[in-house]
Amino acid sequence: MYFCVKFASMRFILTFVLLFSVTCFAQVRKSGQKIKSRTTLNTTRVGKANSVDRFSSVNLSDNDSLKVKKIITKAGDTVAPISQYKIFNEIKGTSTFDTILNLKKQYAFNYLRDDTFGKLQFNNDGQTFQSLDPNSLNVNNTINVGFNARRFSYLTKEDISYYSVPTPASELFYRSVTGKGQNLDALITMNTSEKFNMFLGYRGLRSQGKYVNQLTSNGNFRIGSSFFTKNKRYQFKNHITFQDISNEENGGLVFTNNFESSNEPFNNRENLRVQTADAKTLFKGLRGYFDHSFQFNKSESNKALLRHQFTYEYFSNVYQQANSKPFLDRDAYFGETFALGIYDKVRHTRFENTFDLAFDSKAIGLFAVSAGIYNFSHRYESIVFDENSNKIPNQLKDDIITLGGSYMLNKEHVVADAYFKQSVVGRSLTDLKINAAFNLNESYGIEATYQLESKIPDYTYQFFQSGYIGLNWLNDFSNEKYSTLNAKVSSPFINLEGTYQLITDKLYFTNNATAVDANGRFTQLLVTPEQYGKVINYFMVKAQKEFTFGKWGLDNTIMFQQVVQDENILNVPQIVTRNTVYFQDYAFNKALFFQTGFIFNYFTKYYANEYHQVLGDFVVQDQVKLGNFPMFDFFLNVKIKTAQIYINVDHFNSMLTGYNYYNTPTYPYRDLTFRLGMKWNFFN
Repeated sequence: MYFCVKFASMRFILTFVLLFSVTCFAQVRKSGQKIKSRTTLNTTRVGKANSVDRFSSVNLSDNDSLKVKKIITKAGDTVAPISQYKIFNEIKGTSTFDTILNLKKQYAFNYLRDDTFGKLQFNNDGQTFQSLDPNSLNVNNTINVGFNARRFSYLTKEDISYYSVPTPASELFYRSVTGKGQNLDALITMNTSEKFNMFLGYRGLRSQGKYVNQLTSNGNFRIGSSFFTKNKRYQFKNHITFQDISNEENGGLVFTNNFESSNEPFNNRENLRVQTADAKTLFKGLRGYFDHSFQFNKSESNKALLRHQFTYEYFSNVYQQANSKPFLDRDAYFGETFALGIYDKVRHTRFENTFDLAFDSKAIGLFAVSAGIYNFSHRYESIVFDENSNKIPNQLKDDIITLGGSYMLNKEHVVADAYFKQSVVGRSLTDLKINAAFNLNESYGIEATYQLESKIPDYTYQFFQSGYIGLNWLNDFSNEKYSTLNAKVSSPFINLEGTYQLITDKLYFTNNATAVDANGRFTQLLVTPEQYGKVINYFMVKAQKEFTFGKWGLDNTIMFQQVVQDENILNVPQIVTRNTVYFQDYAFNKALFFQTGFIFNYFTKYYANEYHQVLGDFVVQDQVKLGNFPMFDFFLNVKIKTAQIYINVDHFNSMLTGYNYYNTPTYPYRDLTFRLGMKWNFFN
């Protein structure tokens, strides 16, 4: 199997090199083009938005905020200014290929390639994350399939970016992993003309880990294109993704005291006893997405637009375990089973069609009416009977039609955005969002957002079937209700963000087991879904500030959280902090730029959720508090032209400050880990 993975990776790399070499003759983009910006809160100010963003598929053709200098090409000169290598994302806005080395690159030097503040990674690459911030995983689906612990590395349609480049551009990212294996992310994009762009990308990971039965093998393939016509009235973007997230699952440690002592032979993590030595999961996804828009009239100041988005998405989740009761002296960890071997499989299919009819005026803003048609099918590959020998359905179907509207206003210093969606056929759902951003001047900005949601329960809460007897249910839960107010303030002195959230009818998984071991851990995970009918009040404030002293720097981010509730349902650490001290300078006549420093991460003790591998989700517990352990990382990063080299030592204090570090009550955080990585951009 490992040979097949290596062969597949090599085949992709050869294809990548071939495509890049064939397309290196693309011409430099004509001069006079402009770059669009979008409503985002940056570290210094709120960026200007283009009110047609949501209703033009790509908006590559009508960008009006930042002019690019004229390019005069010469023989052999095939590289344009970096500002012309543009990246378009409907959520993040417009940016360019970034070859600058800074702290943001260090924070994003991980498998997700994103800043993971508010998340705690499990000890092996490719595994899930513990959420220190309850809003860190945001899944924007009408009905979420569930299996949320397996979806941190899953690329949603909002995660896919589109490109416009004057010459073929590519990016290679490599990172070492835990134990044997590697992490590679490769992207190539090219314009065959000014109007048409295509891209191809693949992110692959294989990591053995340090514990028994912990191998991860994940792949995310994406291919897409974008286009606009000569008269710029019709444009489209589309992509296809193939994703598989494969994990060996060991259920966590049986005896945590052996880890906490770490005496021989337990300092070798393979000697620690785990709950399941033969279980594995496979979460797969296939998506086809097509988004296009048409402007009916020719006016530039008053536009009549029609936009259509189509999404087809298929998920499957498989849980496989040869021996559900591996220990004769202990009860089965996940409960009794119908048979010794377990093979659970669910298939989920969704079709989404949304339509927007919009009028966009430079004077008064954009008005739109919207409609959506959604079809869902959630089917298990099993036959289950209740206690009265009645067959339980193995499939749920939902058909939903929504109506809504929106308004966007974009002025020099003020951007406002309001959006509403309500179901009129099928399951009840409501989504209202109001956003306003103000640029007080070039240095100060403020943004406020209010959102009211009535969310249909995840399918895993509603309907689950398994070879484990206790993991079979068919429920009729009420919608979860969220009322959220968020505000951000940006200034040269400090960046602040605050959130106040009211949650009603929250759904969660709870453990019904009562027996605990000598370390206070539950000896079983006997889980059922529950709904909390009372109100939960969640409050968060986050502050960020970077100080510089010559070539030295100190970057600080601290988050304070408080939850008011009658029971321990939503559990978060009160304080989460990250502090980085670093030194940066040039060397070798400024041919090399480097940054080196230390990162300190810490969070206070709290009732961390337990991970349940069969459900692919987390379980609420109030038996064991975790946290209050320091995590120190060292980094030395180097930039030479468009190449960046990363040398990291993660959690180097692990052997000095005690073995009390955990992600969940039974899953330890990672030990000292050496990392080597590289990011390299090519533009010719």
